[in-house]
Amino acid sequence: MVTFIQVILAVFILIGGFIKLFRVPFQVEHWRQYHYPLPFMSIIGLIELIGSIGMIAGIWNPYLVLGSGVLFIILMVGAIHAHIFRAHQTIVTVIPATICLLLSIVLILWNLDGFS
Repeated sequence: MVTFIQVILAVFILIGGFIKLFRVPFQVEHWRQYHYPLPFMSIIGLIELIGSIGMIAGIWNPYLVLGSGVLFIILMVGAIHAHIFRAHQTIVTVIPATICLLLSIVLILWNLDGFS
């Protein structure tokens, strides 16, 4: 079950990363609403790509789940902040980021249990 959650989370974040890296028009529009410079979108997309690879590799190395999980927590807190405070969007827009945040926390806690 944990492996399934890792894969689902990694694929979801990976898709978001590719959307940013390829500058899909709807994402560019969102980014403009956040008032962030466009090159920052590519950087975040690359970080999401790296984190997703780490999360998948975490199937064999639990330390990578911890690193990727912490990275995803930081990214998702940033995403929630961007939606609510920078773009002044409705609370509904933060649901995907909130789910990813919670799954990241669950995976970190699950893996921490294995280290003790």
